[in-house]
Amino acid sequence: RLVKMRTAFYTLLGAVCGGLLVHSYHRMMSRKKKQRLMFRTNVKKDKLELYKRHHKGVWPEVERGLRKAGVKLLSIHCPSDGGNALQMYIELEQGVDMARDLGPGSSYRSVERVKVWEELMCTFFEGGTWTMLDELYTLTGETSTNSLPAMYT
Repeated sequence: RLVKMRTAFYTLLGAVCGGLLVHSYHRMMSRKKKQRLMFRTNVKKDKLELYKRHHKGVWPEVERGLRKAGVKLLSIHCPSDGGNALQMYIELEQGVDMARDLGPGSSYRSVERVKVWEELMCTFFEGGTWTMLDELYTLTGETSTNSLPAMYT
């Protein structure tokens, strides 16, 4: 009888632990790694207020399309002093390619309202587009992108 109880106990323990392991694995796998990108542009000074207004009411088709294409976070910043230099920070799911998944010819831009929005936004920029920046340094709660020893001089 004791053997049967032990067997039942270990069977139950295995089922519980196995279930927790499977749950942890699926939770870990669902956390997709992200790509982080930063861009800059200058908005034409006479178009800055209109550009800001458009971004207080981004078209729902654009927001849906960006999410569907793998954009996890998109944030545009402008100087508080009224300057026209903007920066855009984007986090993408791993595997998303900006040109393929968000650029001209992508399924994102196949939606007519999205195409109109993107073409309209480009008319606000002095250079007609955003310029990608290289990541110089990042600090998180656990790590940083340091690759060399500190230089104190």
